[in-house]
Amino acid sequence: MKPSSSPSQGFRLVYLNRSGAASDDGPNNKYETISSLETTDSEPGNRILKEIRDLLKTRIQNEEQQRRSDEEELETKNDWMLAAAVLDRICAIAFAIIFIVGTIIFIAVMAAPRD
Repeated sequence: MKPSSSPSQGFRLVYLNRSGAASDDGPNNKYETISSLETTDSEPGNRILKEIRDLLKTRIQNEEQQRRSDEEELETKNDWMLAAAVLDRICAIAFAIIFIVGTIIFIAVMAAPRD
């Protein structure tokens, strides 16, 4: 967003990119935030502009918090999926060993001569 050259406008949007450099060109990616909204007290719409700025900051903070929460939830889900896969493999190996040993014992008992 380009600032107005008119002094009666009274405000200017300044964007802060990830490196910390200020720019009037606008955000370059969706995670950049509005760092400041400079206003003069002589305009009647200053209060509304400040409220809009506060709402935008709140919305951006909420979106960042939700994104972090979603990432943590996905990481936890992946950890539990790995634990379930390991437990499943252990159970499969135990079943195979018990099945093979049981079959060998069964064959040995059936093949033994009876007195």
